[in-house]
Amino acid sequence: MNERTNVNTENLKKVSVIGAGHMGHGIAEVALLSNYFVSLVDISEERVNKGKALIDWSLKELMKKSKITEKRYKDILNNFETSTDLENAIKNTFLCIEAVPEKLELKKNIFKKLDKFSPKHAILASNTSTMSITEIANITQRPEKVVGLHFPPPPVLAKAVEIVKGEKTSSETINLITRFVKDSNKIPIISKDSPGFICNRIMAPSILLIQLMLDQKEYSPMKIDAAALNKKMIMGPYELLDYMGLDVVYDSSLYLAKTLSPDYYPTHTIKKFVEENKLGRKTGEGIYKWGPGGKRPDIDLSDPAEFDLLDLTRLQINEAVKVLEEGVGTMNDIEIGMKLFYHNQRGPFEIVKKMNLNDLTVFLDKISNKYGKEVFCAHKWIRDNTLLERISNKDERLDS
Repeated sequence: MNERTNVNTENLKKVSVIGAGHMGHGIAEVALLSNYFVSLVDISEERVNKGKALIDWSLKELMKKSKITEKRYKDILNNFETSTDLENAIKNTFLCIEAVPEKLELKKNIFKKLDKFSPKHAILASNTSTMSITEIANITQRPEKVVGLHFPPPPVLAKAVEIVKGEKTSSETINLITRFVKDSNKIPIISKDSPGFICNRIMAPSILLIQLMLDQKEYSPMKIDAAALNKKMIMGPYELLDYMGLDVVYDSSLYLAKTLSPDYYPTHTIKKFVEENKLGRKTGEGIYKWGPGGKRPDIDLSDPAEFDLLDLTRLQINEAVKVLEEGVGTMNDIEIGMKLFYHNQRGPFEIVKKMNLNDLTVFLDKISNKYGKEVFCAHKWIRDNTLLERISNKDERLDS
């Protein structure tokens, strides 16, 4: 075991981000805007240069909007370096943030190197959206300093960040990483280490449903997204899949199938897209064709599907109840997470208070039978009509 070193929180200066892709370069920009010196690391000059170019473009956009001055822009770039030499890039850091694809063995291999080459006091964080922090931590000699730090995309615009506490993560680590999140002007949400954590776990059933609908060609993706956009949603569900990356959806589904339920096994259509390297925004084509520089697809709003978007919310409510019962997150963190991660106007428990639980049970059981997925079945607290009584006894606030 590495010897414990006390950390002087006044000297927290350098952040190293491993992975310069869609999430990595965004997380690096967040740290830069929070006045940290940042080293962005990847396996090739091409990758780090692309990440650097995207950060530069984003900073210039902020400058155009008068959110930063030209002097601030130059100061930020002076605090920024890129590298393909992991050992050198992390030797003086206080925080390493891994942001590579959702493949557990890849993450474990990286954490072995982070543990070997970073200072003894450094915190090792993973931006994984689904995978076990405890399992990743256990391959290091400092599991008390390993934590989940899950940003929603795009990180610069994120309003909240999930902090995931592994079985051995120390309170000191949680406190320091909470400070980092607050320094970034984002709200910390604390989650127990459980597959998908709070936010992606709650979203998982609705993401599964739209994949099943895509497989069965029940609706045109554009018509579903048009219905969502007409309801003032920030992004339609299929556009969101493309934005996340269909490879990320595929890998996350595989992990959830192994750890939560086989019901989550990747659907045929998503598997086919991944095999053809049509991964969405990052490759220019997936469910949609994306414009130059990741320009959003044009969606015809004049012909929306006659689909009740509340069906997706009903599934999220059902899963939120499971998350609450299992102690993955508090009711307040669940509400805040679903509002700020996914731009919902209300949290699942606010919404369910105005629902008829018998009707909700009928819907959930009907959709479970239709698709043959047990994960859609009504939770016992909904089925026995005790949910509202149970949540009214909770002490957590339901504010934003």
